Formats: sequence, structure tokens, C-alpha cells
Amino acid sequence: MNKFSSYFFVVFLLSQTFFSAAKEQLPYGGKKDVIVIHHPEKSKGEKEAILIMSGFGDSNKGRKNQKAYFDSTGYDLYIPDFLSKKSFAQSYENFKQFYAFQKMEEYNKVHVLAYILGAWILNSYIIEEGKQNISTIVYDRSPLQERAPKVVNEKIPLLGRMVAGQVLEDLTLIDYPTIDTTGLKIGVIIESKASPLIRKFKKKTMSYGAIDWNNPDLNQIYHDKIYTRLHHDEMYVTFNEIGAEIMCFIRTAKFPDTARREAFDWDPFKKYRE
Repeated sequence: MNKFSSYFFVVFLLSQTFFSAAKEQLPYGGKKDVIVIHHPEKSKGEKEAILIMSGFGDSNKGRKNQKAYFDSTGYDLYIPDFLSKKSFAQSYENFKQFYAFQKMEEYNKVHVLAYILGAWILNSYIIEEGKQNISTIVYDRSPLQERAPKVVNEKIPLLGRMVAGQVLEDLTLIDYPTIDTTGLKIGVIIESKASPLIRKFKKKTMSYGAIDWNNPDLNQIYHDKIYTRLHHDEMYVTFNEIGAEIMCFIRTAKFPDTARREAFDWDPFKKYRE
């Protein structure tokens, strides 16, 4: 290694060390945060933000696809890294600290896309801290996938603990935290296919009871509800199908007229028809 190569190598190591240290200073973790700020010359009070509350389906690929789509909408974008394998309580505390640390309450409005675990965390936060400036919530719900924590905890508990930690088991013990939706715009997107995990454990999944797809028990007041053909894993990456519907609701408090509002007449455990 020549003199200049050595110099740049040292600079690289120092920059990496500084970057890591800066990340570690975040009180809530945040190592995988995705934050996109548009028009930094404007104050937060002059702008609106989209907040994505991910769950167990969170991944680098998912964040990349989420950023690629929502960055193009013009809203400031936050995808916080709040999930802790230690417990649901720690994950909740991480999100609480994120909201304060990033001064999210200063935005004119915050619009939320909440996946399953994210919805449990978000609702718990609203119950404790109030709605603040949260204006819109689009919930990704799934009568099948919401059984996944219990399925994993009963069928493959050791693997589940290795991958997701204690928070997975914690979620099986927490009922859906219902919030007062007064003043909020609430939309629900219902996944209509079983994810590969749920397909693998179909018998166990359905042992908890039949599903009425036309009237799924969402335990949540909402203003509009639509169905998507997508399964849970795809909801993190397939925004060419679902992104426009999400943005329509954020902007108008209603999904597009063309969106599907009736349940699919199919077996959700079969792969897609060609």
C-alpha cells in the first residue's frame, strides 16, 4: 500500500468510526433510519411528513423500495429503525424517543403508513401521548398475517426468537390497542393473500378460527377500506400497485374509486393466478 493509499484508508476508517459514533448517539437506535428532507430552507411547520411504521417484514430491500416511491411524492419521509428484539416495551420506547428526537411534533401534519407491528406501536403511542399532529393513518392489515406471531411462537419458537427476539412473543400477548380516531383520517388496506410463512403453516393458522373476508374483525374505526391482492411481504416492495392508493388517501381522505372494496373470491393460500 503506497503513501496515498494509506492516507485515504485511514481517512476512510476515521469517517466510518465517526459515522458509527454519530449513529450510536441516537437515543432510540436508528442505525437503519431512512430520512429524506425536502426544501430544508422551510421550517417543519410549513411542511408535512410521511412516517412509515414498519414491522417484522422490515428489510433493506423494503426500505429501498419505500424510499424510492415515497421520496418522489414531495413529502419529507421518515422510516425509523425503532424495532428492538429485547421487547415490545423497548420497541415502543424507541419509537417514543424517535418522535421527540426528530421533533416530529413540529410538522404541520404527519401522515402514517403503519404495518402490523408498527400499528401496535403507533396506537400505543397515541393512547399515551395523544394524536399531536398526526393527521392520517393508513393501516396495512391482514386477517392471516396478524396470526403470524402466534403461529411462529407455537410452531418454531426457537427460530422465531433468534430472528425476532422477545418482541415476537410479546405481541401475541397484546390485544390490538384501539384508539380514539376523532380528528384523524383512517384508511385500511387488507392483504388478501397468505405470505409464504403463513402458507407453510396453513393448518395452524386456520386452527384459530375461520375468517370472514367480507367483514374481517379489524377492531378499528375507519373511513375507507380496500382490498389488495398482495401478501404481507409484497406490501413492503410493490408500490407500483399500492402506492397510488396510499397517496390518494393521504391527500383526499379517500381511496381511489377504482380501488377494490370487495373481498377476493379465491383461496388466499393458493399462489397468484396467471
